[in-house]
Amino acid sequence: MFKNPLILAALAAAFAPPAFASAFWAGEVINVSGDDVLNLRKWPAAYSQVIHEYDNGDNISLTGRCKNTATNVSFYIDGSQSASWKYNRMKKANVWCQAMSPDAGLGWVRGKYVWPQ
Repeated sequence: MFKNPLILAALAAAFAPPAFASAFWAGEVINVSGDDVLNLRKWPAAYSQVIHEYDNGDNISLTGRCKNTATNVSFYIDGSQSASWKYNRMKKANVWCQAMSPDAGLGWVRGKYVWPQ
């Protein structure tokens, strides 16, 4: 039927399931004082480069990946769990969660300042 390997490869790629489904889910920035912002940082550390700033009430895209920088343990927040269940894990001390800026840059925010939706 298809003897050309390029055509076969193109068809396989076209009909293959995606390697990664969209991992982003919504959050809302909370608990940031009126004269401050939530910094999206390049790495999960307070001294890391700021790549975007969010005001209280802004929407934010989260990957679901979080990290406790005190224990160096990474974990994922399952999208099927309730917002309260997610936030109880995100708000703990030293927990940073990965997020995407509006211009598609990945970075990290403190979990306690994001309400997962």
